[in-house]
Amino acid sequence: MREHLLSTLKLSLPLIIAQIAQLGLGLTDVAMIGWYGTSELAALTLGHTCLFFIYITLTGFSLAVITNVSKAFGREDIEALRINFRMGLWLVFAFSLFGLALVSKTEEFLTFLEQDQYIVGIVSQYIEVVQWMMPFLLLTYVIKAFLISVKKQQVVLAISILGLVTNFAFNYLFIFGNFGFPELGITGVACSSLLTSVAMMLSGLLYIHFSDLKEKQIFKDFFVFDPKIFKNLFKLGWPICLTIMAESGMFSFASILMGWIGDVELAAHGISITVFALFFMIPLGISQAGTVIIAKTIGANELSKLDQAASSVYLLGLGWAVLNTFLIVFFGDFIISLFLNSNDLNVEKVAFYAGIFLFVGCFFHLADSGQILFAALLRGFSDTKKPFIISFFSYWAIGIPAAYFLSQKTSLAGSGVYYGIGLGLLVCSILLFLRFLKIKNIKKSSLQPIELGASEA
Repeated sequence: MREHLLSTLKLSLPLIIAQIAQLGLGLTDVAMIGWYGTSELAALTLGHTCLFFIYITLTGFSLAVITNVSKAFGREDIEALRINFRMGLWLVFAFSLFGLALVSKTEEFLTFLEQDQYIVGIVSQYIEVVQWMMPFLLLTYVIKAFLISVKKQQVVLAISILGLVTNFAFNYLFIFGNFGFPELGITGVACSSLLTSVAMMLSGLLYIHFSDLKEKQIFKDFFVFDPKIFKNLFKLGWPICLTIMAESGMFSFASILMGWIGDVELAAHGISITVFALFFMIPLGISQAGTVIIAKTIGANELSKLDQAASSVYLLGLGWAVLNTFLIVFFGDFIISLFLNSNDLNVEKVAFYAGIFLFVGCFFHLADSGQILFAALLRGFSDTKKPFIISFFSYWAIGIPAAYFLSQKTSLAGSGVYYGIGLGLLVCSILLFLRFLKIKNIKKSSLQPIELGASEA
């Protein structure tokens, strides 16, 4: 077990840091615009929520790429590796165009939900520019997925750090108008995000083309369409996309509920949810490693190693989640202070509510960590349809109704939102764990080496 834990940690540590750096893009946006003004912070929270809901949903296809490429890598099938990567790029680009169409309707959507019109106006300024980053960002996710699958996690880390540094620099220039640049406020955040996504995508493509991966001819027959693999990736990926949609939809609805309660609560929620997202990167990075480990083990037909490989993933992931909770509880006030301008009139109120949300939210953080780990392990088995059903039921039949009732019909208000989504995540985590135990035992006794791009029906 010790050997498996160390192996999992070695693979996941660069991915954890990469995920933190990736989240740092949003964290930097929130922190720097928070210094610009409370209204802009509230607007960015809503804008981020709507944009995040769409593009994070579509990243499900990149997770399908991790599964198939890892299996191909495990059985040393370069042809399958190459084709799955190529069709993954094709797939996300096609759906990014669909995503662009949805993002363009953000203003109408927020107006329909009766959000404050002044805030909606600021959101529109942001969306007008940032929407164009979607194709570049989604292609970057596929590139990273491919590099993770072939165990180039250090490169993924480098790309993410490049993005973080680039984003900070552009934000500094464009938000506040430093070094002669125009002061653009929230539009500056959008410009920074667009330029950063382009830089990350290009850096990944250049590495694949000029590194030792060049020998594998990754871009060979790039414009040759393979309908079988395209269909397979779609078949494997769409339940993952809908699963992500179900969860991100729940968190998006949480932001909408906060908007109904008040601007101060919404700004506080923007801080607390960003903090939780930051700490969530640790179990998320471990979960990505888990998918690679399980899929590679299956691809190499080393089924005797499944138990210890899986145990190392969820023990390491849940252990870190517990540690994260202690850090949030004991250092919450200090963390909150990093997001606020002490000269803002509402700073004390925002800090007060953010502190409450952080404390209450530790409950859903533990549950959220559990569900992402078990879902990732199931993806390694190409099991995606049943986890989607479990997630949808947990989030939309339990989490969202509970969050609405507790926040709107009781005195809990904003805290009720966190209790509600925490309940949904807890149910999801338990059900996915039971599903994982079932699938693992079945696969250990029946699974044979997977064909090119094959997935579970």
